[in-house]
Amino acid sequence: MKLANMFSSGAWVLGVAAMAGMAGCAGVEPAPPYPIRPVKLVVPYPAGNAADVVGRLVAEKLSQQWGQPVTVENQAARVSVPGVDFVAKSPADAYTLLVHSISYAVDAGLYTNLPYDPARDFAPVASIARQPFVLVASPSFGATSVAALTAMTQAQPGQYRFASLGPTTQVYFVAEQFKRQSGAHAANVSYKSLGEANAAVAKGDAAFWFPPVAGAMAGIKEGKLVPLAVTAEKRWPALPQVPTMAEAGVPNMASAAWFGLWAPAGVPATLVNKIGQDVATALSAPDLREKLARMGAEPLTMTPAQFGGFVAGEIESSKRFVKELGIAPQAYTPPAKP
Repeated sequence: MKLANMFSSGAWVLGVAAMAGMAGCAGVEPAPPYPIRPVKLVVPYPAGNAADVVGRLVAEKLSQQWGQPVTVENQAARVSVPGVDFVAKSPADAYTLLVHSISYAVDAGLYTNLPYDPARDFAPVASIARQPFVLVASPSFGATSVAALTAMTQAQPGQYRFASLGPTTQVYFVAEQFKRQSGAHAANVSYKSLGEANAAVAKGDAAFWFPPVAGAMAGIKEGKLVPLAVTAEKRWPALPQVPTMAEAGVPNMASAAWFGLWAPAGVPATLVNKIGQDVATALSAPDLREKLARMGAEPLTMTPAQFGGFVAGEIESSKRFVKELGIAPQAYTPPAKP
């Protein structure tokens, strides 16, 4: 069975439509004064996570534009669902917003009983940034190309393992897609954090894995991880010497980790459009773009309508990919109350 290209329908679509005039259409009420008090960006991950870093970069710029404090609140749990649900149930006044990642779409494909409806309980506001995944191998593994890695795993089936953050994460999905597209043989071993997975590959406890570029840059620079290919359609600026998957002989592997901003459903469209325009202005700042580049990411600018269509496509792709991998959607279990 031909495997559908993971998140292919939207992951590389960069919105370029002009944003001027979105709030100036005939018959549309002007946006109310906003903000007139501090705004909170909820990140459903711990501090230091890529979504947290991206959220803080945007928060700083929005605070400068608005003349109001824009703070980041980390609501980390075993999974991102509790933090997302918190925003879904917040007042529809745009003073509590959500900064999330591709996991927003992945969770929609994995869980059967989320406490929120990702299609109806949120208003998509803006895309923020994207970065591809990078196939990195252990130096002790000895593979210096995708072809060599594939051949080595095929020669000794059952011998090698790949690292992931668990079978409900996008890095696992990308690795499984790679196995199907390339014919590589490796079993999954899950780690609790990106740092643990990187350390396992660096030590040779796992042969390879697919972290987002930002999560691998330090290990690559230190020689602890060997980059073999990126899941981008063209070579990535942060790793210009590393071929794309297609160049390495593995087609249909274009996929990316992305980040965006949501408001609770019910926020007036004029206000959603205003915030979306302000995020686009923030993303045009040279210093913010430089900071994103240093972490291996690039700005991703879409209007609210474009971002909404993009996210809907990502959710459908996630559901399809979960089905093709044979992963049974699971019931979400909320964390125990203290």
